[in-house]
Amino acid sequence: KPKAIRWYDDGVKLTSPSLIQCQEVVSLLTYKHTDIIISKSSPDIVCDLLPVLLQNEKVKYLRIEDTQLTQDCISSLCNLLANNESLLDLQLVSCSIDDKAVADIANTLQTHNNTLLRLAFFNNPHITSVSAQSLSELIINNTTLTLLSVSYTSISSDGMFLILQSLKINKNIKLNLDTKQKDTCTEYHDYNIVKDR
Repeated sequence: KPKAIRWYDDGVKLTSPSLIQCQEVVSLLTYKHTDIIISKSSPDIVCDLLPVLLQNEKVKYLRIEDTQLTQDCISSLCNLLANNESLLDLQLVSCSIDDKAVADIANTLQTHNNTLLRLAFFNNPHITSVSAQSLSELIINNTTLTLLSVSYTSISSDGMFLILQSLKINKNIKLNLDTKQKDTCTEYHDYNIVKDR
């Protein structure tokens, strides 16, 4: 069994943490702890932890993995993203998030956040082509984001084409895809224009 709390020079990883362990970690965080990973956690713990972590203007990298994020967690995350000016990299990996969560996060990043550089929705199969519109609008309207990952989601070819079309407008962003999605992209009529992105 992995250790619940693992400290690194620049951050900490919490695996299935208890509330007491979370409180202890928060009390020990310093300016040099910029990277936070939360793994295999309960949604309640994440909801309790997010406000404390994202009010800390030192956190630059937040990865939440193998954790079911409820709508409450997403709402909390969006509220915090709207006011956070330090977070550069947000990775939501295997978090059972859906199209509504993507729409909420995309909307927040379009209107209230101009700091985040990298956003990953890696391995969230409940994200479908319904999200393509939100992601496309995010790509067009957010000039800060430099990387968006939608690998291992359930976005179909039509959804991918809509996202690719937005890459022609915002030339500063790169799209991270899985092999199947990349194969789909080769069928896009303007593939040559966006293939290096």
